[in-house]
Amino acid sequence: DRATMPPIAHEGAIKLWNGGDREQWRAHAAAYDERLRALNLGERLSKLDAFVRKELPKTIAQRRATSATSDDWGYIKKDEYVRVVEWKLARGKTRPGLMKYAQALSERDVESASREAYRLAHASEGGKRNSKGKIVDAMAPFIALKGCGPATASILMAVGDERFPFFSDEALAVVVGNGGNDRYSAARYHEFMKALHRKCDDLGADDLTPAKLESALWSAAALTMPKKMAKTKQ
Repeated sequence: DRATMPPIAHEGAIKLWNGGDREQWRAHAAAYDERLRALNLGERLSKLDAFVRKELPKTIAQRRATSATSDDWGYIKKDEYVRVVEWKLARGKTRPGLMKYAQALSERDVESASREAYRLAHASEGGKRNSKGKIVDAMAPFIALKGCGPATASILMAVGDERFPFFSDEALAVVVGNGGNDRYSAARYHEFMKALHRKCDDLGADDLTPAKLESALWSAAALTMPKKMAKTKQ
């Protein structure tokens, strides 16, 4: 069952994680879109992916830039939240219940949680990339929303702050291992996040953020993911 299978550590992602070549990391990240299309998962996922990884971060940044207050770090709307959850389910494991929870949330709750989460993240030790300690706690307002666990909260944070990597199965399996029943816990995510921050420090390049490293790991893993067979005409 796809929804219960443990994450797979793909060979390409393992090799990338164990390496320290900045250009290799950049090359895998740059190949992300091409490799997603090659999996033949459908136009809907491609559009959702472009929205989540490209459009929404720009929208949040624009809201931040046009805000009248200095401590406003942007927010997301309910329809954007729902599309992020749809993307997560389409790219990862199928959990239909999560969409029902997302659709049941109020506009006010989503905007309030996102504003507070982004504010807390930037208030953490000056917003430095290698902040230690409690930056991960900024996810709490999202996790407080019904149906939003650490994995969903991680991508909601990532679209507003690249210090937060998405808690994807493909990256999880090589960064901290599969773990047991607590593999998607907040504590596990904290371990995952710290490991990616350490890798960023080792690579020493400002463009290779934790969120970018996760994209690169997913891209490297995609080389050995099964492709969806195209439907043939009868």
